[in-house]
Amino acid sequence: MEERVLEFVKGLRGRGVPVSTAESIDALGAVDVVGLEDAASFKAALKAALVKNSKDIAHFEELFPLYFLDLGSAGEVEVPGEELLASLERVAREMAGEGKKGALLLLLLGGRGSEWEPFISAAAGEVGTSQLATRMQLGMYTRRIFDAVDWQEMEEELELLLARMREEGYGEEELLRVREIFLSNREAFRGQVRRFVEREQARNADRVPVPERMERLVARPLSSLDEHELQQMRRVVDMLARRLRNKISLREKRMRRGKLDVRATLRGNMQQGGVPFRLVLRNKRMEKAELMVLCDISSSVARVSQFMLQFVYTIQDCLAKVRSFVFVDELGEVTDFFREEDIAEGVKRALTEAGIAYYARSDFGEVFRQFCERYLQDVGYRTYILVIGDARNNYNDPCTWALEKIRDRCKAVIWLNPETRSFWGTGDSVIWEYAPYCREVRVCRTLRDLEDTVTSLLL
Repeated sequence: MEERVLEFVKGLRGRGVPVSTAESIDALGAVDVVGLEDAASFKAALKAALVKNSKDIAHFEELFPLYFLDLGSAGEVEVPGEELLASLERVAREMAGEGKKGALLLLLLGGRGSEWEPFISAAAGEVGTSQLATRMQLGMYTRRIFDAVDWQEMEEELELLLARMREEGYGEEELLRVREIFLSNREAFRGQVRRFVEREQARNADRVPVPERMERLVARPLSSLDEHELQQMRRVVDMLARRLRNKISLREKRMRRGKLDVRATLRGNMQQGGVPFRLVLRNKRMEKAELMVLCDISSSVARVSQFMLQFVYTIQDCLAKVRSFVFVDELGEVTDFFREEDIAEGVKRALTEAGIAYYARSDFGEVFRQFCERYLQDVGYRTYILVIGDARNNYNDPCTWALEKIRDRCKAVIWLNPETRSFWGTGDSVIWEYAPYCREVRVCRTLRDLEDTVTSLLL
């Protein structure tokens, strides 16, 4: 168990939880004192020793069942009565004496879930888990490890065991109970395999250096992320935004310093024979861009819109002005949410409290018409209009004239489409009708695509 606790400490450190050597020693001492009999006391002791900040509790709760899955197995298994269990063990010992394997079968029938892990580890060794990198592979590896156990041979051993018990006078009702215990505990075994695989994936992920882990995430389609990866991605958005802000700050410093004006320098130093004792720099006034973001929040597009809002408002100090809108078949401005709340809460409110019908059918033409009617006068020559949506208009009027009016008044319209290009223009997609009024129409399925778009606007 000491080795498992130390592995758990490594897992916590991999998630960014600060655990010192002294705290690791405290955890081992706490485990010694409370023992393993009471799972709740064991968990509480570890938490007290290892977690010093409330924000790290979520990481502890997530990793604990992965590293100590055997402690949580008792509530999932079926356990036979004492008399039946004694008979099962006796018959199993007799079968073992005759060369039958039966070890895992007896553990399954006895409901001894805390002793299953060695068999799971052995099966995992046959399959190999070194390539288990993402949570999308959990189902595949769970199936492979579960199937690595010879269930057909075990069922044959079960039939032999039941036949011997029948010979000894056990009734069909008791034999049926044994079969039910086997089937139920086999599913519990599958559940432990799943948790074992989750633990191995967490270990493998923690071994990957943070920069490499970040690069993998930003290249993943946003629509394929699970809840755990979404939480990680929100932190990655902040990291990317800070990196972009630093690039912009460096560019501004260089522009304030100015570039060498060669002609003016030579003219100004004629009296020194053209030797440039005094440099003349050419300053360029830098204007910050204004940004209006129109986010489709229907179906899978909502996830791209969610991260774009977070990204934009994380770098808002690099822009002259940011205004944001969400829509399905009508337009709602959500700019004020980000003035009143922190960014995460602002995004949450934008996706739930914009005063629009969230479960309507998309109507891009109506949205652009409403924008022209309400907000066109606020668009200026420095304003970029960033539209995020799949342009699936449900066969409504696309109102291309409205987007044309917007294009004529702003600096540029940039359209980000989360669908792959091969689907553009199919079915009710009207993206090619809107494309002539946009400076760029890009595929945007990953965080990398979002970062590239915002970077190209600001740098």
